[in-house]
Amino acid sequence: MSEERGTGAPSEPGGSFTRGAASDAWYPAPGDYWVPAADADQEGVWPHRFGDLFHTPATDATGHPLATKDGTAWHAVMAYSPSCELVTKAKDTDTVEVVRVLRLDSQSDARAAAAIIAGWQEKDARITVAYAHTVFLAPVPGHPTHGTPMFAHLKTTARVTVGDLRAAGRIAALTHDARVAVIRRDLYYRYRWLVPMDDVRAAETDRIANDPFFTPPWPEWAPRT
Repeated sequence: MSEERGTGAPSEPGGSFTRGAASDAWYPAPGDYWVPAADADQEGVWPHRFGDLFHTPATDATGHPLATKDGTAWHAVMAYSPSCELVTKAKDTDTVEVVRVLRLDSQSDARAAAAIIAGWQEKDARITVAYAHTVFLAPVPGHPTHGTPMFAHLKTTARVTVGDLRAAGRIAALTHDARVAVIRRDLYYRYRWLVPMDDVRAAETDRIANDPFFTPPWPEWAPRT
């Protein structure tokens, strides 16, 4: 497949781009993002993992408020690093990186909001990666405060203590398929590697198969060995 790459800055709508890859959607259908609450909320059934959505702790690990200049708390945070079962074995004093999550309607430009949802946009008659520093997050079904579209802003991160993250509470657990989509988006943001979704899933399958400490449930595409 031929490839054309641009030179836009990471914060610009276009940035690097690849012609012909737009048929590989960035994200799953909205209904396939989140583990049903009936399963995720059972203690010990679905561990906290990379990509899960949490209420925002009051401060980061250094005591700095996780809020806007006017004192409004961040809408939510997405667990970012480490990228495995990040808090099940951790101490309350350990720290984990989180990403700020915003409501999609915080974007006043409807065209920009649509590009964040798709992850692609057309620019100068070419299909380009749109807003590479964003990850679209579907509404959490039935949730009273997070039932509208959102996006993670990968440039805005913080380290919080595991204890504070646990105390804040998980809003929703990301499905395995949606986690693969977030990993793929993160690869592009960090390295400008536009990796096919099937290849990212294959790499995640291999990681799980070789991780003796992986905590179930297992993805259907990565059966227990």
